[in-house]
Amino acid sequence: MRIPPTYYDGCVNGCHQHHGFGLLPGIPCGIVVVASLSLLSAAAAPEPRLEVPLTTYDFGWRDAAETVTNRFVLRNTGTADLHLRSIQTSCGCTRAEPASRVIAPGAETILEVHLTLRGLQGQQRKAVSVLSDDPKAPNLTLWMQGEARAAVCLEPPAFSFGHLLPDTPPATVTVRLDGYLTTATMTNAVSDNPAFPVSLSADGRSLLLEPPTLSTPGAHRATITVTLSCADRAPLSLPVYAWMEDLLRIHPPVLTYWTGQKTAPLAPRTVIVKRGTAPRFQVTAVRVEGINGEASFETRPDGTVHVQVPPIWPDAITPKATLVIVTDLPERPEWRVPIRVQK
Repeated sequence: MRIPPTYYDGCVNGCHQHHGFGLLPGIPCGIVVVASLSLLSAAAAPEPRLEVPLTTYDFGWRDAAETVTNRFVLRNTGTADLHLRSIQTSCGCTRAEPASRVIAPGAETILEVHLTLRGLQGQQRKAVSVLSDDPKAPNLTLWMQGEARAAVCLEPPAFSFGHLLPDTPPATVTVRLDGYLTTATMTNAVSDNPAFPVSLSADGRSLLLEPPTLSTPGAHRATITVTLSCADRAPLSLPVYAWMEDLLRIHPPVLTYWTGQKTAPLAPRTVIVKRGTAPRFQVTAVRVEGINGEASFETRPDGTVHVQVPPIWPDAITPKATLVIVTDLPERPEWRVPIRVQK
């Protein structure tokens, strides 16, 4: 291989290489050397590196009353201190705190994670985000996963009969005793609301909810307390809900105005009236009491009625302020919607 000739121009500060080596005439070699050293220095700049040998901890299945703990190892395999900026969990049932927030090169620390299973049931997968100054992995996610099983529980844990209609009463509902403690049975069940009757099956493994007998429209609820055959187990509670339809549905049932000042009238509002259990209805008049102004209404093609409440001065609303909706229903001709101000 023939090497191109090289000559120097006699300059004491540098040399010029010609004939194919890529250096331009007139550029001192010292500048090239300094630039090369700068590039090497930048490439060799120290930086941290976060590594976690195990990023997922699978705990199998545990009792739903337990708290699962795992100690994740966080290592710094880089050449500069690693700073843990933040540790974030995906839910309030998970807590995580590292033993140290700064990890020296070649060192490691422990991130202890606690997952409280109380109130949880079934498969669980909770995330822990480790935010650091590692330029290649600034947000590393760790996982706690497994199954929470209750020794004894009710399935479903709560029940709603929904909206009750006079012509379509609901059927009896069966709630079963579940959990891995299969020898347990229910010995007694008591409802704190007589409108929600309850009984036990012969084998003590099922709870029978009878259709509620409600006498007034609106929301109703009860709590069923179940005693177990296991003396070391606390009684179970079953919330039960139902809604009895009224002749009409009025939304909102209370007109609430939110205001922090009294220098301008409050914006007009709309109240919507729909058919409930009434086969048909008509709004014949509307008025406001306890405040100045006149309300109006409009019957829409779909049968709903939109009642317009006029602008109201906040300081003019009295405790007895009410929107009155007059209908042609003989059972209940007047419907009253309270008007309130919240500051």
